[in-house]
Amino acid sequence: GVVDSHAGVLRFCETLRSGAPPSHAVTLFAFNDYFPAVATTDLASRVADVLCCKPSELAFYPVPKLMIRRVGDHEAYSAVRASEMGDGTFEARELEDAMDYVKLFREPASPLLVA
Repeated sequence: GVVDSHAGVLRFCETLRSGAPPSHAVTLFAFNDYFPAVATTDLASRVADVLCCKPSELAFYPVPKLMIRRVGDHEAYSAVRASEMGDGTFEARELEDAMDYVKLFREPASPLLVA
């Protein structure tokens, strides 16, 4: 599913907080405006199983993270830090690398999801 509005983000989060399952296995949040994009991270990280993002300040959010290709060189250290903390992957620079991590996430005893 795709969520493209702040109201949609609020509905999505409320659905999950109520105990209902998400309507899709993967939800893409895509916005034309800055505010809903930033607010989504704060709201969705509380109900997400895994956050797929570029390495940035999101490396410090307390949710398992799949780190995809960075935008700036300075972001490389965020992926390393998340990996050191045990709640994020190393940076997946290519699609094949990201898919290898997705396969790991699907494993029942994945070290990426064990608390």
